[in-house]
Amino acid sequence: MPKILFQVVTTEWNPIDMAIRARCGGWASHAEFVLEDGTTFGAHMDGVKHRPASSTKNYTRIIRFDAPYMERACAAALTQDGKPYDFTAIAGIALDRDWREDDSWFCSELIAWAFEQTPGPLLSTGHGLGLNMISPRDLLLSPIPTMVWSSP
Repeated sequence: MPKILFQVVTTEWNPIDMAIRARCGGWASHAEFVLEDGTTFGAHMDGVKHRPASSTKNYTRIIRFDAPYMERACAAALTQDGKPYDFTAIAGIALDRDWREDDSWFCSELIAWAFEQTPGPLLSTGHGLGLNMISPRDLLLSPIPTMVWSSP
């Protein structure tokens, strides 16, 4: 198994997760990197930072992925440590915020941006994706990653 992966997850009972799923049209509500030691790194409402492996205990569905340039993408994401959460992404796509601005991050924006810093981006805006927001569902639709593990 690769040392670093990223995962797309959900929790069924959380109202914020429910709103993200409803708005984005899929089962997924969060995305983050999984580091070699089992800790995670990503954007949550308290900002972009590392979290203990135990922070994933409330996830009810998890799919972990490998992709080309994973280590380079994770290294790029780590440069964003301490940045605030992108609440405008939650407030609504209508705010027309360019998700590539690196002053704050929504979880899947951070993953997509990190891969854009490598020779192997996960997404192409040529496939109908707008600039306003990248959702966890969009990451699931990318043909690039390879699933390595899934929970029910």
